[in-house]
Amino acid sequence: MIKRIIPFIGFKTVPDKKFIATLKAITGQTPGNINLYKQAFIHSSKTLHSNKNIPNNERLEFLGDAILGAIIGDYLFKKYPNKDEGFLTKIRSKIVNRQHLHQLAIKFGLDALLLNKLSGADKVKSSAYGDAFEALIGAFYLDKGFDKTKKFVLDKILKFHVDVEELVNVETDFKSKFQIYCQKNKLQFYYNVVEITNNKTGKTYKVNAVANETEYASFEHYSKKVAEQKAAEIALSEIENG
Repeated sequence: MIKRIIPFIGFKTVPDKKFIATLKAITGQTPGNINLYKQAFIHSSKTLHSNKNIPNNERLEFLGDAILGAIIGDYLFKKYPNKDEGFLTKIRSKIVNRQHLHQLAIKFGLDALLLNKLSGADKVKSSAYGDAFEALIGAFYLDKGFDKTKKFVLDKILKFHVDVEELVNVETDFKSKFQIYCQKNKLQFYYNVVEITNNKTGKTYKVNAVANETEYASFEHYSKKVAEQKAAEIALSEIENG
């Protein structure tokens, strides 16, 4: 289980003073425009059926995604001067992919800050936490500028919570590995969408991998691509364990 850095906080019952202290503990900086940060934790599903014109975190998420990608790209470019574009792209995608951002968001306690309350299986599978993580980056950038945002990402996130060398050495592209296995053994393979479910926060895709009509255990996720990756991982594990 990932240990939380920040205790539970709810906007409706906690004054701004405590929220500001929480953000300072996360970022290392005292926030200026508090409303930016509050918006960062309003997921779109919270305002989807509201008649009020309440801003959600989608725009901040868009900005945060671009800023985070630029900072990570610059870091990797300088850290690995002899590596090609394909390598740099692959490692950057491992750091900023939805699953990794989801884990980082929970580790920083951002799930407790999120205004949209998710429960049960939705809480585990939802991309809302990763979205909030990127939105926080976007809010921090608008509030503090690029240099301080870069320092926050490198010193508070990469340094303590991302093992870049491990990401370099661990192969996570299970779809490619499953494809290579099937081609090597002359097996016809494909990914089967077993079920599509509409939830309050969007669709979930239940997917399994199939090789020569052998169906392996399925995996469900909001992202079809993530579900296929996990389905391939499950299939390879079942094949390995016979």
